[in-house]
Amino acid sequence: MAEKKRMYIGTDSGLTVMDNRGSGWQHCQDVLAGKFVRAMTTVRGVNTAYACVTKDGLYSTHNGGESWRLSLPGNVHSVAVDPTDPNVVYAGTEPVGLFRSPDGGNSWTELTALKNQPESVTDKWWFPQYPHESHVLSIFVDWHDPRALCVGLEHGGILRSIDGGAHWQDLSDGIEYIDIHTVKGDPVYPNLYYTATARGFYRSDQYGRNWLFSQQGIKRSYFHDLVVIAGRPPTLLLTTANGTPPAWMRKERAQSAIFRSLDYGMSWHQLTGGLPESMERMIWNLSVDPDNPDHFYAGTGEAQGQRSENTDSRGGVWLSTNRGDSWKPIYEGPNTVRSVCVGLE
Repeated sequence: MAEKKRMYIGTDSGLTVMDNRGSGWQHCQDVLAGKFVRAMTTVRGVNTAYACVTKDGLYSTHNGGESWRLSLPGNVHSVAVDPTDPNVVYAGTEPVGLFRSPDGGNSWTELTALKNQPESVTDKWWFPQYPHESHVLSIFVDWHDPRALCVGLEHGGILRSIDGGAHWQDLSDGIEYIDIHTVKGDPVYPNLYYTATARGFYRSDQYGRNWLFSQQGIKRSYFHDLVVIAGRPPTLLLTTANGTPPAWMRKERAQSAIFRSLDYGMSWHQLTGGLPESMERMIWNLSVDPDNPDHFYAGTGEAQGQRSENTDSRGGVWLSTNRGDSWKPIYEGPNTVRSVCVGLE
């Protein structure tokens, strides 16, 4: 009997739930109407999912999307689950804050030490748009030691804790422009870290110290989402575009593309296999089926505030069932897809 799956599609105007009982993806329901669903994640092996709604909070479902509740009020931008304990959840907020739940989102404690940084560090925590507050856009719980945590700030840099959040160290040295979109670690080598920023992709083989450019083969200048999938070697997928979002008002729009690395981020090659060589929409999000690591999902759409009469402002989802070798569109909707993830029904 085919496994019953659920796909959660977070958009700039709500969340769409799809289901698949072996005959393809079908619309199930729409929830959180009108809300900006910035990021989501599911938990392997169970029917739990979390959705970050900016200026509102973190929502959770424990019954495959049938019902949702506000788990953590606030301006939540990121969420991550401890890979060694599915009950431990982290949520990142604006202004900069990190919260931890030990019980699947029922109760929360703020890891206040993150804010206790010298002025030389916090002076870098800003955002170009009003109200100019930085936020935690990326959270990484280390594959090798769940007490090792990394957060990426948009804008503001990278901070790392090795004691569960009791103490933090700024690790931004070497990054030219500290607009951090994603920070990850390597599943094979615990000393190896990766980060995607607005102006470059970097790797560090010193636990996030001494970052170095690593963009061989990449023909784009803007970097957004990164996924790292276990294997020997691991598979790295990176979403890119030409120029920052203001440049996407041009006729060719974002000119986005996905690149893959099979040598620990040292070199890259572009994935096509059904994808346009240069996509007008931005590829905002990549995710991996937690129960099938060969299945990748990519969510696309416009930059915030860039809808126009001359532009197709719809969003979509693409699927690869072979680690990025080939892709096909599986969803088209009226709103930009900001996040997509898959779990059990």
